[in-house]
Amino acid sequence: MASEYLKWKYRNVKPDAPVERTKKQKAVNWWHYHKWWLLAGGLLLIALVDIGYSALGIGRVEPDYQLACVVSSPLSDDALAALENRLTALGEDCNGDGRVVFRINAYVDMADSPDGDQPGYAYAASVKLMADLEACESYFFICDDPETLHANYDILARADGEIAGPSDALDCHSALDVLAADHPELQGLYLARRGFWQDRVCKHRQQCDALWNKLMEGTI
Repeated sequence: MASEYLKWKYRNVKPDAPVERTKKQKAVNWWHYHKWWLLAGGLLLIALVDIGYSALGIGRVEPDYQLACVVSSPLSDDALAALENRLTALGEDCNGDGRVVFRINAYVDMADSPDGDQPGYAYAASVKLMADLEACESYFFICDDPETLHANYDILARADGEIAGPSDALDCHSALDVLAADHPELQGLYLARRGFWQDRVCKHRQQCDALWNKLMEGTI
C-alpha cells in the first residue's frame, strides 16, 4: 500500500534534468580520479627511459684518454684544468664521438692531512685506484712517489712500455718539465705510464702510446 501511495503522491513530480558539464568541469573531474595513475605511469616511464639510456650508453661521455692523479695532497682545480687542456690539445678522437675527452681521475690519500682521518682517506683512495687498475682505465699517471706506487701495485712501465721488473728503471719524467705548465703545484710530481699484462690493456692503447710519444718529444 505504501508504495502505491507514494506513486500517487509523487505522480506529477518529474526528475531533474541531467546537468550538462562544461569541458573544463569534465577535465577537472577526470583529473581528480586519474591523476595518481598518471603520476605513477610517468614515474615508471622515466625509470624505464633512464634504464634504457644507461644500458645503451646514450648521453654518456666516454673519455678518449684517462690519467690517474695519485698524490698525497690535492691539486687545485686550476692546475687540473690546465693539465687536462694541455693533454686534450695533443689527443685525438679515439672513439669517434666527434670530440677529444681527457679524463683525470684523482686518487688523493691525504698523507699531508693534519687531522686524524688520514688512514680513512688513504684507504678510500686505494680502493678507488684498485678499481681503476682492475678495469684498465688509466694509461697515464701523475704521482709524487712513482717508486712506492709501483712497489705497491706493480703497474708502471719501463722504457719499452712493458711492466717494470724489480731491477728495471721506471719510465717516469718530471711533470713540470714534460708538460711545460705554469703551475708550481706540478713541481716535484712525475708523469708515468702504465704497463699491461698480455691482452689486459686500456681502451685505445695505440693512441695512448702515440700521445705518450708526443709528450716525450716535448711537443707541448
